[in-house]
Amino acid sequence: MDKVLQTGLALGMSTASGFHSSKPNPVPREFDGKNIMPPTYCPTAKDRVSFPAKNGKVEASHICIGAWPWGDKSTWHYREEEWPAVQAAWRELYDAGINFIDTAQAYGNGESERLVGKLVKGLPRDSYVIQTKWLGTAMDVKNYVHASDAPYKTLKASLERLELDYVDIYLVHGPTHPQSVKTVAQGLAKCVHEGLTRAVGVANYGNDKVLEMKAALAEYNIPLATNQVEYSILRRFPEVHGEIKTCTDNGMIFQSYSSIAQGRLSGKYTVDNPPPATYRFSSYPMEDIQETLAVLEKIAKARGKAMASVALNYNISKGALPVVGIRNPEQARQAINALGWRLSEEEMIELDRVSVEGTKTVLWQQG
Repeated sequence: MDKVLQTGLALGMSTASGFHSSKPNPVPREFDGKNIMPPTYCPTAKDRVSFPAKNGKVEASHICIGAWPWGDKSTWHYREEEWPAVQAAWRELYDAGINFIDTAQAYGNGESERLVGKLVKGLPRDSYVIQTKWLGTAMDVKNYVHASDAPYKTLKASLERLELDYVDIYLVHGPTHPQSVKTVAQGLAKCVHEGLTRAVGVANYGNDKVLEMKAALAEYNIPLATNQVEYSILRRFPEVHGEIKTCTDNGMIFQSYSSIAQGRLSGKYTVDNPPPATYRFSSYPMEDIQETLAVLEKIAKARGKAMASVALNYNISKGALPVVGIRNPEQARQAINALGWRLSEEEMIELDRVSVEGTKTVLWQQG
């Protein structure tokens, strides 16, 4: 399944409407300094955001730990010897108050879910939040033989790998499923009604599909909790085209994945040391984003923060809940240090002026 995801990103999912441009397109100037949260919004690692659910709410930290790199070799080139660093990173995050982990059936052919299960084993179940995803594709026979049951059957398998009785949030990984939205909603409702998940959401959905799923779930008295879409300084498409506003206006939480553009906004990569070719999100040549990185680095140095911490704080300041991949304690500390403070309006405008709009793909809210 990880190869399916990577192949999809390399082909159909990464094929934009028209051609996928390798040149960053600037955000229109009228968006400079816009859509910024009030200065009083300054979440700490201990604060919680509430995802709507059928029975109450799911309370999670304001940063989510992206577990795609754990166990995934096709994209992230995971090695087993990384495991102690992952464990150490989780201990730092959990102790600080960041308790929210995002995984998926497709990540490492389920290995990511197995590793997440190992990390949380023995901890009080109400002390952490687990989010996983169902990737429905035309290649999976379950999507035809048991169309409405496909999300349910997949979640049952995910729970076995996680060694959990339920997850807190269950997402549709993207609009790649051959079933109708109403059929998928029926399957998600079954997952909720049987206690396999507390809340449900989507990822990579555009505004029309988000509202269609919201309406379909409402027939079962289940709220749509979230939409998870690629968003960062290098892809403000969801802000410019209203995905963030759609979530806000409809009581949903907007989650951003690739929040530091797969490391491009961390300072780790340079023109001479570019990211691996499998890191396909916001995959502009490093020489074309030097102005953006220079402004980000200047603000980070003035703040005494890591570039990644500033990039994550930018997303938070725009009303997004960032999902960020973490593989070691240093990256954990950078995530923790993104909370408890806010970029000034002037700093936000500086970053807005060198940000990128990005594009969308045919099947995926990424590009």
